[in-house]
Amino acid sequence: MTSLAGEALRQRWIEAVVEEGERFGTTAQQLTSGLTPVSGGFDVPVPWVPEWRSRDLIGHLGTVHRWATAILRAGTTEPPPPEATHTPPADINLLDWYEIGLVELVAILRTTPPDAPAWHMSPAADKVAASWARRQAHELVVHRMDLEAAADVPHAPVEPVLAEDAVDELLSVIVPRWAHTEPLVSADATVAVTCTDTARAWSVSVVRGAVTVEANRSGTEDAHVHGPATHLLLHLWGRPADVVVEGDPAAEALLRGR
Repeated sequence: MTSLAGEALRQRWIEAVVEEGERFGTTAQQLTSGLTPVSGGFDVPVPWVPEWRSRDLIGHLGTVHRWATAILRAGTTEPPPPEATHTPPADINLLDWYEIGLVELVAILRTTPPDAPAWHMSPAADKVAASWARRQAHELVVHRMDLEAAADVPHAPVEPVLAEDAVDELLSVIVPRWAHTEPLVSADATVAVTCTDTARAWSVSVVRGAVTVEANRSGTEDAHVHGPATHLLLHLWGRPADVVVEGDPAAEALLRGR
């Protein structure tokens, strides 16, 4: 597998925002036009997130795109104001609204210097614009697969280098964001994670709300979850996936998204 780092990786994140964003929009259009195995359009449920219909998923992504765009435009590490959030429009305009938000997000990701200051919700994230290229790329990958599951169409493959990086972001940036909440704030456990298709591994320690991530597993962790990078990404975000969990299931569950 070809590894990427630095500016090459950032550019790949931005390319992924374009590619995944367009795939999501195409699937949404096919779903609402009756061109998928399931019918129901905006009312089709998202099986992996049962409280959502397809309209909720489309609206969520369109809102997140506008929120990230507003953060990058602000050029500050201060939290965004409440008015930075947006309410999705009625169904008839929803797909056009989604497309506009994606175009604006891609434009600002491409034109904002990677080291420009930018707020981030995780205390473990670098407070720079490049962090949002990464976050939006991986947000889109997971939600694109959510919509494919709703539409009952095959998942487009995820490039292993991107799936592996998405797992790394979840473990090193997203999990620390949850550290002040239960069950992490009361936990004392270590979990190993291994991508079987890329050979990358991590050892994650959660000690009463303090999260530490080390490269490579020690072999002494309380639990070990392993599988292909894309399946690990889905599993860690609480979606069905083909992974193997060994050891303490409660320890492994600490890393799973909500």
